[in-house]
Amino acid sequence: MTAALLDVLICPRCRGRLAAAAPALRCDACAREYPVRDGIPRFVAEVTDPIARRTRASFGYEWTHFTDWQPSGAVNFHDYFTGLDLAGLAGARVLDGGCGMGRHARQVAQHAGHVVAVDFSDAVETARQNVAECPNVDCVQADLFHLPLAPSTFDFVYSMGVVHHLADTDLAVRCLVQRLKPGGRLRVYVYWRHSGWKGALLRVVSAARRITTRLPHGVLHALSFVLSVALWLLVVLPLRACTALGIDASSAPLFVYTRYPFQVLYNDQFDRFSAPLEKRYSREEASALLARAGLEQITVTPRFGWLVDGIKPAGTAD
Repeated sequence: MTAALLDVLICPRCRGRLAAAAPALRCDACAREYPVRDGIPRFVAEVTDPIARRTRASFGYEWTHFTDWQPSGAVNFHDYFTGLDLAGLAGARVLDGGCGMGRHARQVAQHAGHVVAVDFSDAVETARQNVAECPNVDCVQADLFHLPLAPSTFDFVYSMGVVHHLADTDLAVRCLVQRLKPGGRLRVYVYWRHSGWKGALLRVVSAARRITTRLPHGVLHALSFVLSVALWLLVVLPLRACTALGIDASSAPLFVYTRYPFQVLYNDQFDRFSAPLEKRYSREEASALLARAGLEQITVTPRFGWLVDGIKPAGTAD
């Protein structure tokens, strides 16, 4: 835990400043203490909501079993941070809201001044290992609804593939926006909604999820491997062959995996069938999500889903 992190941490209960009181952090205002283990401040209490508890367990299992950031590293970063002025992040304070295994935090750290990577599950342990070589990254275990971070602190906040798995997506986005400085940028990635035959295919997947999201994670892990092998042989490899022959198959489902190794497909199939809650958005709905949070200059970019960007207006009070 760095001094830069201590500068922005606050008590999530009363918003008082926190001070180091090893092996914990102590609030100057209300005297509550929060443990620090393995250099990670911990702000996550016992979860009572059953959906939230299952979501936490799902992503905790996923990111402690799919731990290698390298197979998806550079390509994934290019996909989801396209169009961003990386040079403009020099010296910037950045928040990764729902960091998972820490692959994005590790990449962003090469361009930013300080990165705070937050996750509410045991994935934060994997993230800590994956960013160990990045002295400007701090990991924090907390949820997006009770962030222990001072308002109007961050120049750039991003949350990739997280808010669409939460029951109150609007509240999660507002909580992220509160941490932005006026003039700061928020970027979120959300699933897109399809119509036609692609929509019909997604409805089949949604029907299957009613069963798979309730399976033991070990069983789903094994089933995801079998499914991934079948998809790799029957879909991904033929699509690669089409590309090699000069045939444009970029609109086909799963085409994105022609650019990735098998492990990424495997990871994503577990993710797709494990998370208890999943929401999908039209372009207009994705834009409205940030508009309702008070952001302006909103752009929506198709990228295997929607990349949604917005700017916090100057003079906004939290």
